Amino acid sequence: MEMRKSKIAYLLFVIAIVVFLYFFLAVREGEPLLFDSIISSYLTNFFTESSYPFFKILNVMGSTIGTGIISLIVIGLLWAIKRDYAGMAVLAITISLGNLLNMWLKDYVGRPRPETEHLVNVKSLSFPSGHAMMGMILYMLIAYFIMNSVKSNGTKWIVVILAGIIILAMGISRIVLQVHYPSDVAAGLSLGFVWAYIWITIYEIVKGKLISR
Repeated sequence: MEMRKSKIAYLLFVIAIVVFLYFFLAVREGEPLLFDSIISSYLTNFFTESSYPFFKILNVMGSTIGTGIISLIVIGLLWAIKRDYAGMAVLAITISLGNLLNMWLKDYVGRPRPETEHLVNVKSLSFPSGHAMMGMILYMLIAYFIMNSVKSNGTKWIVVILAGIIILAMGISRIVLQVHYPSDVAAGLSLGFVWAYIWITIYEIVKGKLISR
């Protein structure tokens, strides 16, 4: 599967850019967003205290350390199974630079965290959500590499659905744990998709040139 040739992937890429820019500009205005109050109220009421341990596990998985460990495992598998050095390099670059981009945006926008009781410890600013952004990048790349390794369309759909569930749950966890506004999460997910799409496109171009040699 070549993502850069997929019309659906390109459409999602354009939509993701629009979504990110909308929330970026809205948050920069500094006015409260109705979107935030509606989504936060619904999710915090829907997911009760019994769900907190699960979301706290996702908090660890989406942390810098958790993302780093999972990335190293995937890089090791790309080397052991496929000797895919281009894939290893792109994964490492995408994750590391994506994390730096997220931190820069947090400092640039300067949005404080929600004024609620945080259920996990947080130190950085709020916009965009790092867990949502890095979760999208990491699991989108993992799904992409797996889909390129299997032939069954059924298996590919299963991979897409599982990756989507993990990414969505990661985003929801930030709202339920009361450490992010929904707009932080929406912006993080959309920017993560844009970032991963760009680097997957670069990977496909590099792989194409290497194969043609």
